Amino acid sequence: MLGVAGLALIIGVAAFAAARRKAEAEAAKKTDRPPLEFTQRDVVRLQPHRIAVQWVVPGTVQAISQATVRAKLAAEVKRVLVREGERVAAGQVVAEFDTAPMRAQLAERAAALDSARAQLSTTERTRQTNAKLVKQNFISQNAFDAADSAHQGQLAAVAMAQAQLEQSQLQLNDAVVRSPIAGIVAKRHVQPGEKVGFDAPLVAIVDLSQLEVQAQASVGDIAGIRAGMPAEVDIEGLPERRFAGRVERINPSAEPGTRTINVYVALRNDEALLRTGMFARVHLSRALPHESPTLPLSALRGDHGQHHVWVLEGGKLLRRNVVAGARDERAQRVEIASGLTARELVIATKFDNLQDGLAARLAGAQPGATVAEREAPKPAATN
Repeated sequence: MLGVAGLALIIGVAAFAAARRKAEAEAAKKTDRPPLEFTQRDVVRLQPHRIAVQWVVPGTVQAISQATVRAKLAAEVKRVLVREGERVAAGQVVAEFDTAPMRAQLAERAAALDSARAQLSTTERTRQTNAKLVKQNFISQNAFDAADSAHQGQLAAVAMAQAQLEQSQLQLNDAVVRSPIAGIVAKRHVQPGEKVGFDAPLVAIVDLSQLEVQAQASVGDIAGIRAGMPAEVDIEGLPERRFAGRVERINPSAEPGTRTINVYVALRNDEALLRTGMFARVHLSRALPHESPTLPLSALRGDHGQHHVWVLEGGKLLRRNVVAGARDERAQRVEIASGLTARELVIATKFDNLQDGLAARLAGAQPGATVAEREAPKPAATN
């Protein structure tokens, strides 16, 4: 056991000595290397900047006003007067049904109403006669009540015949199908000669004058998006154009599957270049209410929340961990919440293989001069 313990001790001492020699060799390499030299263009300092946060959210163009015209009766389609791509006005006739069976039914129910009215006249005269006779005690009260009941029943029959006639008239009116909105025919679902059922789709109409983009924003981004914010919209297939829009409304709940929240951006289509179903990318931005200390994005290293910068201080290159805040993609600047002071020089140009502790200096500075000495104002000349 003493031999094993002694052997372990010898191995540990040898490992420690090897690690120490390696560290000393790396330190010697760093000191033996000539100092890295950076120019004024390579270094920056913290600068106050009002960050404008940007969001880019995908979406789909859709029409604000669109309608699918449906059949209000079950009948045979006689004519379809519009085709896909044609423009229609509000109230314009787009289709017609075969009205021969409806006209026959209308005539039948009109005759039934006339018959019911004739019978009503008969029961009315009988009731009036019996009312006089019962006062003179020529007939019993039961006989008058029977005549009165027959009259009331005939009144109901006339009302029912009138309702049936009006229903037939409505069906005849519904046989002429009109567009409820002005727009462009997007889809024709039926052809002449087809027999369709009640509520069957006939024609789909879309109004392209007022469009909106239904964009899907993440739960993390939605806190900074407000109704009324201006927006810029890129449309797939139209790379040379960017359309102006405005956030019209925000859905109060997230989508169950994607956990995104729909944001609706109003979009004008004065030149009729846009169509429903186009893929869009909505650019939103909002300036923070105050200025923050910032650096160029090129100065920030790292990702996944672990960020650092390279600082030039005391003739050495030092790695400095920082806390990064909001980013301004348009201005290419990032907020530095903590980890730096305003006077420290930060390497802003991308360099590979930088190491902590390497000798480094700023071009034109005296060897060994500190940052404070290089930045100190020169004394005024005296006579």
